[in-house]
Amino acid sequence: MPDGSTSPVLLFPGATRPLVMMWPGLGMGAHYYRPIAEALSERGFPVAVGELRGQGRSTAVARRNQQWGYHHLASQDYPRSIRGAKKALGLASDHPTVFLTHSMGGQIGALFLARPEARELNVIGMMGVGSGSPYFRTFSNPERSRLRYGGYLMQGVSKILGHWPDGALDVTNYGRQSDVHLSEWARFGRSNTLTKLRDADQDYMASMRSIGVPVLLTRFSNDSYCTVESCEALARLVPAQVEELPGTLGHNRWAREPQDVTDRLDAFVAAL
Repeated sequence: MPDGSTSPVLLFPGATRPLVMMWPGLGMGAHYYRPIAEALSERGFPVAVGELRGQGRSTAVARRNQQWGYHHLASQDYPRSIRGAKKALGLASDHPTVFLTHSMGGQIGALFLARPEARELNVIGMMGVGSGSPYFRTFSNPERSRLRYGGYLMQGVSKILGHWPDGALDVTNYGRQSDVHLSEWARFGRSNTLTKLRDADQDYMASMRSIGVPVLLTRFSNDSYCTVESCEALARLVPAQVEELPGTLGHNRWAREPQDVTDRLDAFVAAL
């Protein structure tokens, strides 16, 4: 990465089907998604699982003089990881690629789809699971209050320290996070807008509305961290279909019990 850190990508070879590029949620390492990656590989998809910067086995460490935000991940981490995965798997740079994203990974994925690199790398669609907007008005309490008031608290702590802390002070279990990234997330949660992103090189709010590839935003009925309304709020920024999946696999468990999601992704890709 441009800051000198490295970000490993888990690779699972497949046949000639589109590459499935998976992106984790906040505080999640790529290894957590191994069961679903293996299941998709068995269906003939080459699969790669990226890391969000500073998470999992990424070597980046957030500190006052080492920061990143939504734009940096969308413009640097995502395209570099895709290119590296395709090279390692022996795929052409324009091999068809589909995103399977979780939570924060889908928020950044929506930004990436609005970038020219998405077209250069032939990303033909995105399916999010538990990927919605953190907009507080789309949740009921106690999650609504946590997002509305907790966002201010987390933003304030990260400003003082230069990062959101890990260890005993990490009441969220998100792990150490960049102040810039966390502040942009908190602002997104208050306004449902992705504006004033650090170092942004384009108007993301305008370009997201022009995304021309299919986007499917899904969630399980018992996912308290991503409501239907949360998906609909993200769909107001990005043209997308919103769908509730059968089953009660919550916000995370689907990655370890992958049948429902692999079936839906298979159908999604077949329709592209």
